[in-house]
Amino acid sequence: MLLQLLTAPVSAPVFGLRFVLQRLLEVAEQELMDIDRIHEELLLLQLRLDEGEISEEEYLEAEAAIMQRLREARAYRQAQAGR
Repeated sequence: MLLQLLTAPVSAPVFGLRFVLQRLLEVAEQELMDIDRIHEELLLLQLRLDEGEISEEEYLEAEAAIMQRLREARAYRQAQAGR
């Protein structure tokens, strides 16, 4: 108990920082693995192709990356549901 009181000025900020970083990680994961956001990116990419802003080759490269993220997000969501 005495040790906790003596180390509180150092340990309290460390625990607070750890808490904040953990919450930031959770929010970042949620945004990165948001399936709706990934679908939106895919739709925007299709729109850019339709409007001629990007070539078919650029579209295919970007689509492959987005589809990979979508698969990862689905796997992540399943893993989270299994916890």
